Amino acid sequence: MEEMVQDKPSIIGKIANLFTRQDDEYVDDFEPETMDNAVVSLPMRPTHRYTITVRKEVMNFEDAMATANGLKHGEQQILNLSLLTPEVKDKVLNFLCGVNYVQEGTWEEIGPDVYLIAPKQALVEVAPATPRMNALKN
Repeated sequence: MEEMVQDKPSIIGKIANLFTRQDDEYVDDFEPETMDNAVVSLPMRPTHRYTITVRKEVMNFEDAMATANGLKHGEQQILNLSLLTPEVKDKVLNFLCGVNYVQEGTWEEIGPDVYLIAPKQALVEVAPATPRMNALKN
């Protein structure tokens, strides 16, 4: 009987296997569209999912907790705090400012009592610069 002896991979072989991609798992079943005997193929680009949560009516502190949990999960938040009483609005703003500070996110006031809170990985561009941003530059 013949015995199959398999060589042990060397350390260099093990390291090389870490950095090589196995193409066996990728299945490309894309068929190009045809237009008047011309083949048109579109390149497939990877897409990344990004979540934006719009909270039109923040009514109480529990809604602020849901906003904080969304920020912890990397979701951008747009808040309308116009329905809150001034005391509760101050508590919610202070709480969310603390959460945003810990998450190193971006905070922008979009309008009266409407705020955009974005996680650290989101790029927020404001044009033209708000008076608050101008004050920070001075």
